[in-house]
Amino acid sequence: MAVSGDEVKLLGTWASPYAIRVKIALGLKGVSYEYLEQQLRENKSELLLKSNPVYKKVPVLIHKDQPICESAIIVQYIDEVWAGVGPAILPSDPYERAIARFWAVYIDDKWFPATIKIIKVKDEKEKAEAIEQSFAGLSLLEEAYKKSFKGKPFFGGDNIGYLDIAFGSFLGWVRAIEKISDIKLIDEAKFPLLAKWAERFGSVTTVKENIRRLTRWLSIIRSHSKFVARLHIVVYSTIAFVRKLFPYNMAVSGDEVKLLGTWASPYAIRDSRGELRVSEQQLREIRVSSSSNQTLCTRSLAGVGLHPSLGSIRTCHRALLAVYIDDKWFSATIKIIKKAEAIEQSFAGLSLLEEAYKKTSKEALLRGDNIGYLDIAFGSFLGWVKAIEKISDIKLIDEAKFPLLAKWAVHFCSVATAKEHIPKTDKVVEYYSKVLKALWNA
Repeated sequence: MAVSGDEVKLLGTWASPYAIRVKIALGLKGVSYEYLEQQLRENKSELLLKSNPVYKKVPVLIHKDQPICESAIIVQYIDEVWAGVGPAILPSDPYERAIARFWAVYIDDKWFPATIKIIKVKDEKEKAEAIEQSFAGLSLLEEAYKKSFKGKPFFGGDNIGYLDIAFGSFLGWVRAIEKISDIKLIDEAKFPLLAKWAERFGSVTTVKENIRRLTRWLSIIRSHSKFVARLHIVVYSTIAFVRKLFPYNMAVSGDEVKLLGTWASPYAIRDSRGELRVSEQQLREIRVSSSSNQTLCTRSLAGVGLHPSLGSIRTCHRALLAVYIDDKWFSATIKIIKKAEAIEQSFAGLSLLEEAYKKTSKEALLRGDNIGYLDIAFGSFLGWVKAIEKISDIKLIDEAKFPLLAKWAVHFCSVATAKEHIPKTDKVVEYYSKVLKALWNA
């Protein structure tokens, strides 16, 4: 069932791999849409600024006059809204879905930033390091394909799926980087499975239509080097495995589910609940959930039931705000300990969240009557917020400035499971003073 272009609009730029993701997803579902090319460096359109006031970037999907932002969220939204049309994009199995999301985050956060550096750096040593990092990432992806997807034409199985789109949307850039730098990245000798996958992926009609000719990639990279230098990646993954298998009111034995984390990590706090047994692994940036000998690793929140279907516009807004909290607000807020100008950035973020709360949530908590996805994403940082306030002698979530957020924080912290897992302020302050301060000042 095609949908008229009047109902669906896509704001993008032709060179954006993130906009290409959305185009491929819409093509797979047979959804017709109106495409609106955007200027990003200067003269951003009023429609873009109105549709994505938080990040002010593409892609933005507008469906029935409601904007959905962030490519990963948009692709999942498309899969759910047009679930009865075309092939499923996300795997139906919760574990396979979680694995696909995990590798999509890795590609966005680790592999592509390393790969794009190959043409950004000027020093040959830095270039060699970037190539090595890109190869290391491709080795991991080759191994992942071998373990989980060997024998299948695509990561998604017999049809293109979520991980295919996440990875494949970068192939135009990969080919351009190869030509500019005179190297072969997805080399059949080194990565035979990925090389064959890339060939199959590139031959699919909707992919061919949306990954532009190599000459045009080379043209944009050479003539707009500043654009390449400022390219940034903010994509969020939502892992929907743990809560779907284990509903909120179902106790799970510690032998069945294990959580590896650190007591001070707000990301580990997000999954610490019930009978989960937490082991401290100091100063490691990892959070692992293990169930039935299957392991999930991510900094994002696991949550079905907590995170309703992305087919809801309101839920997409919450998912976007969760991305914003992780990637923008807390990154600015933690800098307050290091430099005073970060206070203004943190307040700006809290103002956005206060306004979002005012517009979308009239209930006690951000999701409604019960703690939900966005409550956990934001609330997991409250222990650190209180510690930062004490260390820096300021008030961040000030009732005078942010009355709705202040009341929400009181409600959230009064919930038994939140109260149990949010670390005590004095303990976080001590941890900062004795461990983190020396590391950050090194």
